[in-house]
This record gives sequence, C-alpha cells and structure tokens, in this order.
Amino acid sequence: MPEPPVQADSRLFAVDRELDSILHTPVIGGLDALRALAILLVLTDHYQVTDHLFHTHPELGAVGVMIFFVLSGFLITGILLREHANTGTISLGNFYRRRAFRIFPAFYCCWILDSVVDLAFHQFHWQGAAASFFYLMDYGRALHVTNPAYSQMWISWSLAVEEKFYLLWPLLLLSLLKKRPLLVRTVSCVILGLWAYRAFLYLVLGVSWGYLYCAFEMRADALLTGCLLSILVNEPRTRAMCSVVLRWQWLSLLPPAALAWAVLVPPANRGLFLLLWSLQPVIIAVMLLQAIYWGARSWTFCRYRLVRAIALLSYSLYLYHPLGSKLIYLLHIPHNGLASLLLVPVLALSSYRLVEKPFLRMRDRPRLQKAQELVPAGGAA
Repeated sequence: MPEPPVQADSRLFAVDRELDSILHTPVIGGLDALRALAILLVLTDHYQVTDHLFHTHPELGAVGVMIFFVLSGFLITGILLREHANTGTISLGNFYRRRAFRIFPAFYCCWILDSVVDLAFHQFHWQGAAASFFYLMDYGRALHVTNPAYSQMWISWSLAVEEKFYLLWPLLLLSLLKKRPLLVRTVSCVILGLWAYRAFLYLVLGVSWGYLYCAFEMRADALLTGCLLSILVNEPRTRAMCSVVLRWQWLSLLPPAALAWAVLVPPANRGLFLLLWSLQPVIIAVMLLQAIYWGARSWTFCRYRLVRAIALLSYSLYLYHPLGSKLIYLLHIPHNGLASLLLVPVLALSSYRLVEKPFLRMRDRPRLQKAQELVPAGGAA
C-alpha cells in the first residue's frame, strides 16, 4: 500500500535534519571509510592483487583516485563555506598556508628520498624530478606517459591536479558567493562544459587517453563535483533535495554496483565509455553522501580503528607505495610483493609521525594563527 504523502515528507524531513547534524560532527566515520577504500583500491591496483581473478587488469586505481578527487573537493569546499558563513569572507592567505603545512612537508621529504634512491641506482632523470618538484607531473604524464624520464614520483600527477585546482577554486568560490543564487548553476555549467570539452578532444580530435586521464583541465570536473555536493548539502533548500537518496538504505548498494560494472565490464564503444567515465564522479558523490549518513547511523565498520588508521595514513601510503616497491625491486629482496606490502606501511607511518604530525602541530599553534590574522586576504604569511 502506498505511503501517505505527509508521512513520506516527514521521513525526508527527519533524514534532512539528521544529515545536517551529522555534517556538523567533528569526525565523520563515513568519510574515513571512503578515504580508506580509495587508498586500498589504489594499492590493490598497483600491486596487481586482483589480476589473477580477471582476464584483464581492472582499473581499480582509477576509481580510487576519482574517489580522492571528489572527497577532496567536498571537504575543502565545506571548510571554505563554513569560514565564509562565520566571517563573511574567505582568508586566502590562511587557506594557502594551512594547505602548504599539510601537503608540502611530506611530499618534499618523499621527493628527496626518491631522488636519493634514483641517484644511488643511476636511474635519476632531471625531467621527471623537476616535473614532480614543481607539481607539473600531471602534464608530464599527460604528454610523456610512456617516457621513463617521467617515472620519478609519477603518482604526483594527481597531487599536481589538486594543487592547481586549489590555487583557483578559493578565488572562484569567493567571487561566486557574492552572487549566491547563481552558485549551483555556475558550477554545474562548468562541469558540463568540461564534459563537452573532453568529449570533443577525445571523440573528434582524437586526443590520447593518457592526456585525458592526467591533465589538470581533464580532471577538474571530478573535484568540482565534490565541491558542488558540498555546496548542495550546506544549503537547507538543496540539502533536502539530496536527502532523497538517503531515504532507504538499500539505495546505497547502487553506486558501488555501478562503479564495479563500469570497471569490470567497460563498454567497447568509445562514446559510451567516455560517458560512463564522466558520470563516475557523480556516482561517487552519491556514494559519499550515503556513506556520511549511513556511516553515522548504522554502518559500525566506518568507526573501526583500522579504518580510521588507514584513512589517517592514506596520504603517506599514496606517496610512499611506489618508493617502497622500487626499493624492494632494486635491492633484489625476495617475495617482492609481500616485502613491499610490509615496507610501505612502515614508511607511511614514519612519514606521518616524523613529518606530518610535527608540521600539523606547527600549523595549529595559536601564535601562528594569530599572526596570520594580521595578513590581508590573499597575502603571504
């Protein structure tokens, strides 16, 4: 028997209120679970764990990176929107300073170690080293994907995409917030425009898939999709619209199933393949929203200590897993894969405790925060 409309509306209202409450909690277990899933997909792909189960190599790492992009856009935009709601503006100087403290110390420490290893084993290439150092590996890989000179810290291509995006996004968001009614429409139009531009390059001009996969402007739509979701859930009117996908828990099975189907059964038609690729961030955004809500309500695994630990180390694991594998290979240590799986967590944990945590404490010192308040928006500390 159909549910009365009033009762249905009351259920959606309750979901909306719960979602709003969850979004304001300090730790959201569903986000940790998604971050842990993303890094595990990347590691599973790069270590070829599932290759023996399938006739082809499933691109699980690509899905993991896409999750990172959407999740990053969602989290950063949420922080910026809360700051704007509290202060009426966005401190660009404070944003860039905090991001520099979070990203650069671990990155450049890994870059130095990777360079030392390459120099020691006569595998150093200045082109790749320079591209990764200056966060240009996205175009280095896009234009030279098969060139071994661009193999040093090749995983930094995704970090290069993010850094370019976050140089631009706070500025764009600050300007768009002055005309808030146009915010959702403008971001949606930019995403659709990027889809059309990518389709034109791939289907009409025949641009290589390597370029479409790595180049900044080809991946910005994934980050923008996360940004758009954050904008929607931070506005009461649009958050109610998003709550529709949270009405029944069984709906949370659909996004993972769609992603699995797209990865394991990729279409032979180039146009359909590109369409599914473009829709992946949207599917992930729905999955992210469901993870936030159901992770707080009933998915207890999202709050497991192991999940939290993997999420906490996800950045270091991403940085160090190629270096760990390279060391094992160059030193001719037996059981290459197993040895790498043991070494990489040690490197990641060391990076987190010895590099990331000290710089995060330095970033959060009240003295530095107070000094930063004296710097005008957009200024350098």
